[in-house]
Amino acid sequence: MESLKEKGERHRETPENSSIFIQEEGLVVKNLITETEKIQAYHLRHRVFAQELGWVPKSENALEIDNYDDNAVFFGVFDRQNNLVAYLRLILFGGSFMLEKEFSPLVGVEHKLRKENDTTEISRLCVAPEVRNNIIIGNLGVYSISVFLFKGVYQWCIRNSVRYLYAVAEQNVYRLFRSKGFPYKLIGERKRMPDGVIAVAIIMDWREFEALNSEKRPDMLKWFTQYQSTPVEQQRQQPEAYSQHQVSF
Repeated sequence: MESLKEKGERHRETPENSSIFIQEEGLVVKNLITETEKIQAYHLRHRVFAQELGWVPKSENALEIDNYDDNAVFFGVFDRQNNLVAYLRLILFGGSFMLEKEFSPLVGVEHKLRKENDTTEISRLCVAPEVRNNIIIGNLGVYSISVFLFKGVYQWCIRNSVRYLYAVAEQNVYRLFRSKGFPYKLIGERKRMPDGVIAVAIIMDWREFEALNSEKRPDMLKWFTQYQSTPVEQQRQQPEAYSQHQVSF
């Protein structure tokens, strides 16, 4: 199977390769380009992080926007009605990561943050409450909407030679994603945040993701590496145990 490095060299960044659009079971994962799409993202972020979790202040216009947006690529999952139902952003290496400022206490003194063009930081990852139990049933397995979102991110990373992803997550979400085949590693000690959440700083290597899942989850890896999967027109509810508020700050 072709490695991430080989795919990155084959898809060396060009304007047509920089955009992702993958459609499965009536859902679409893509990077957000238009102002209309970005406004949907700011509204979803406000709904989850301000109104539901209270981690950021509420705003009068119900938009959650910060300075990191200027140096980030937005990704989202849209439903059949073109509503944004899941979102994350990748903060690019050219500016500051949130791990350098807001979450610097989570980074261990022995870890030196990578600031190279093959490294990004995931943040503001969230899923709309009404679809948190939904799953995608395809020819190569059953996956949550958040995992579908990561498939889009994986494809974008291939095309842009990005190998490493930093993130901050609740420790339970960190464990959940490791159990699902995402080999995140701790880069510091667990810390209790002011709201009581136990948070961790983590990093993942897409090449390690490929190596791990080529043995343990070959169907999932095949699904990730297929840019366009054969749709199975079926969507169901997943067990309640898999419901999550969010997977990253």
